[in-house]
Amino acid sequence: MKPTSKIAVLALGAALTAGLVAPATSDAAPAQRKAAFKVTLKASSTKAVVGKPLIVAGKVKPAVKGTPVVLQRKLAGGKWAVEARLKTSKKGAYTYTDKPHIAGVRQYRAVVPKAGKVRPGVSRAVKVTVYAWHSLTDTPTRTATGTGTLYGTKIAGKTYSPSYGPTDGAFVGNADWNLDPTCTTLRVRFGNGDDSDEGATAHLTLTGDGETLFTGSYGLTQSAVKTFDIRKVFRLAYSWTSTAAGSDVPAPGAQPLLAQPELLCAS
Repeated sequence: MKPTSKIAVLALGAALTAGLVAPATSDAAPAQRKAAFKVTLKASSTKAVVGKPLIVAGKVKPAVKGTPVVLQRKLAGGKWAVEARLKTSKKGAYTYTDKPHIAGVRQYRAVVPKAGKVRPGVSRAVKVTVYAWHSLTDTPTRTATGTGTLYGTKIAGKTYSPSYGPTDGAFVGNADWNLDPTCTTLRVRFGNGDDSDEGATAHLTLTGDGETLFTGSYGLTQSAVKTFDIRKVFRLAYSWTSTAAGSDVPAPGAQPLLAQPELLCAS
């Protein structure tokens, strides 16, 4: 190597050491990359009910008023779709109130497009399970004796429909159902319908997997609303008897009603 070449190599090495010349390697790339938006997203609850408000909100950094935010939603088995287009406040905050109309699991995420020298940003996905109330009468009975679906039944003059009650003149009966595993709650009114004879009594019992959930007796115009946690119940069973005035022996006369029973399920 010529003396001048050695001098040039030594000079270049000194310049690199002093940081005056950037090395021609990929190590310089990260330092030259532009910053990206940092996006957060939270839901007011991981569980929601159809038709009820669900709030999703978050923040964007750097915080600039009016930064566009595209809120996306994905239903189970579906693709991401635009739910709403929002703008941030001067503190970088954004919020949206949804009212889901379909039961099931869904996800939300927020996307902030590129702006100037700031690269686009995407929040983590937030999962929410949406539940809906529906009539127990929509669930097929596994077995039923002397018990059927009745419409237009009344207790103390108020209509509760659909309901389960006596059929074909029965004064003893039962029914059971296998529940959907996504169901969490049962709400129902137990009572004695207005077609009952005066003095007759309706006796009702509800069990879950063989364990008693409720038992009660009602005279004409009497009833009570009850709510049950059924998250661990597979087999729901209902039994009833009717007794006439002054007797404990089953006899025609009362109209035992499992009135307007409803399940809260995610399917």
